[in-house]
Amino acid sequence: MRKVYKVGNWVVFPDNNKLQLDDDEHYIEPLAMDVLTYFCQNPDKVVSRDELIEAIWNGRIVGDHAVYRIINKLRQTLAVDSSVEYIKTIRKKGYQLVTSVSAIDLHGQPQTTSENDTTNIDKLSAGETDAPYHAPLKAAGSKQFVRNRFSRFFIKELLITALLIALAYSVGKLYFYYSIDTFNKSVPLVTMEGQIKDPAFSPDGKYIAFSYKENSKDDWNLYIESLVDGRVRQLTNFPTDELSPAWSSDGLQLGYIRYDNQSCVIEAVSAPQNVTADKAQGEYITDCVGVLQQNDLEWGKGGKFLYFSQAENKVSPIQIFKLTIQTGKVKQLTNYSQGETRGALGFKVSPDNSKLAILKDKNWRDSSIEILDLTTHDTKNVRNLVGWNRFFDWSSDSESVIYSRNSKEVDAYHLNLGIEKNILKSVDDINFPIHSPLETELAVVSARKVVEIVSEPLGGESTVEDEPYTVVSSSSIDNYAEYANTSNKIAFISRRSGEAQVWVKDIDGSEKQLTNFTNNFEIQRIRWSPNDEQLLFIHNNMLKMLSLNSSAPRVLYKAESGEVIEGESWASKEAVLFSSNRDGDWQVYKLELGEYESIPKALTIHGGYSAIPSPDGEGIIYLKYHSNGLWYKPYSSDEERMIIENIDIFSFNSVYLRQGSLYYLSDKFPKMEIYRYDFDNKKPTFVQQYFGSPWLLSISHDARRVLYQRNNQAHSSLILLRP
Repeated sequence: MRKVYKVGNWVVFPDNNKLQLDDDEHYIEPLAMDVLTYFCQNPDKVVSRDELIEAIWNGRIVGDHAVYRIINKLRQTLAVDSSVEYIKTIRKKGYQLVTSVSAIDLHGQPQTTSENDTTNIDKLSAGETDAPYHAPLKAAGSKQFVRNRFSRFFIKELLITALLIALAYSVGKLYFYYSIDTFNKSVPLVTMEGQIKDPAFSPDGKYIAFSYKENSKDDWNLYIESLVDGRVRQLTNFPTDELSPAWSSDGLQLGYIRYDNQSCVIEAVSAPQNVTADKAQGEYITDCVGVLQQNDLEWGKGGKFLYFSQAENKVSPIQIFKLTIQTGKVKQLTNYSQGETRGALGFKVSPDNSKLAILKDKNWRDSSIEILDLTTHDTKNVRNLVGWNRFFDWSSDSESVIYSRNSKEVDAYHLNLGIEKNILKSVDDINFPIHSPLETELAVVSARKVVEIVSEPLGGESTVEDEPYTVVSSSSIDNYAEYANTSNKIAFISRRSGEAQVWVKDIDGSEKQLTNFTNNFEIQRIRWSPNDEQLLFIHNNMLKMLSLNSSAPRVLYKAESGEVIEGESWASKEAVLFSSNRDGDWQVYKLELGEYESIPKALTIHGGYSAIPSPDGEGIIYLKYHSNGLWYKPYSSDEERMIIENIDIFSFNSVYLRQGSLYYLSDKFPKMEIYRYDFDNKKPTFVQQYFGSPWLLSISHDARRVLYQRNNQAHSSLILLRP
């Protein structure tokens, strides 16, 4: 018989892959439903990963990330109901469904599957489910009549009271919605030639500290601007990067994170009381790990604590730590699991020092705002966001969080009432919104960015003709440039017409728009066919092939519900490769091209991402999503071996087979390096330093030039906004 389950406040319909919360319906992929059903059948039990793989994947060999991904997707959906914790990670043991569960046959009697809950599904939606009640046959007397009349009166009064409460709640929400300030009056502060980031108000609201990098230099330095007289002062002048300035609660110290290549140190300087003092000397506080320069820093209550974030390596999750300054004791506050999340993309301490707002990654794509109570250490998910967005702050009353909705808008979200309101719209790009601790003021960074596509020599001696030069430049954003396989033609993505479109620049210098997409979906990679007659790319989660003489691309494969496809490339003239997470972990698939649709064939079973064909055409070379190294596997067997160690998933757009050798960006960051791998002696060799956009390059067909995107911040401005 068909069964449905009540899991916490959700109704689960396994046959339809549907979950229902009140009147809202959510559909999940079949694999996720199988896992949730297994949890329902084993309530309160700690289920290991091995048990899940055996039960759901039928013992097939899959990576741990397959389980991580499904658990993460379930948590994302179930977290819509933030009042209940659903799936808990039991460290080194597995997962446990920790809420109440009950089951019922659709054509039978309810069956309780958890001691914590005896409520069945029918009681949730359509009244009682117990056996029908047969009233006595004798007529009701006067007492029964009085009781019935009283009951009707009581129910009526109860309904009226509930209606009044609901009305008062709605009026209250409406009041708070309109009480949230919107900002439409701007006061220009400082404008500098270069890039400004990480602004921070002083506790008295009289200064703003920020990091700044000149266009002609590579180092970030700390600056401070007085909001009283407008004077600007440079605080540091080290040959390193000083980022994430954070004020102590008394305003006497300014902490920051200093990066020197891959080393990371937390330091502090005495905050100036006037902006004419000499440059400050940093005082060492503690070491940190900053492999991607994505660390955050915040002072705690009374200047006794420092909160900071760090990750052990580039693929491990970013965790948040608390440092007691007097004792030097460090305590880890978060425990994100590798493979499930990238961790804390950013965090902010509330003005009342009672909680942290954490911007947490969701499955390496989207993000959510979590609130961590600093007293109980309980964490609650309060808002799901689209994409990664590290720019957010608290309101001065600690009741709302403000964050960038996109590059031109800022929203505020009231935590207790669940109200979201757009508070700022701009015609220019803005980021880093911060709220004044005392005044109703908002500061943002506005910037004008120039993006150029540059070509420069690759290794060896160069002549004057081989010097770097700009290949593509416009007033819009041009990126993801790709050299052709047989010539110096270039394909790239541009937003000159509004939406992301595919363009081609011919060897004679002419440029042509090839597509006319009307929907706003990103294209983040292009690959030429072996004969340069077609282009391959993914648009709207569909694998598409475009002939150069046509504006209508052919859809080769459309991702299934819950599936994501990436890492497209050509296997040959007759077949393409792409990566998919359809089975949980990322695997490489091969799709034969022909007149009729074909079914993708999985080539990897232990994880694979962004593959290219091997030089002999007998196998594939690929990365792995959560492991270092470049791997080789022949088509004829499932055996695989690592061929290069100093590379990781971040270089998926920077691996090219040219002139019988493999060129790639190594895993070194931030000073990136190009390497060449020789298949004959099986040895990687350093070629040259790389100064373009991180992990985004293309190698010419003759391996003489490298193509990359260069972002120039023409100027940046700090702007103060008021209602």
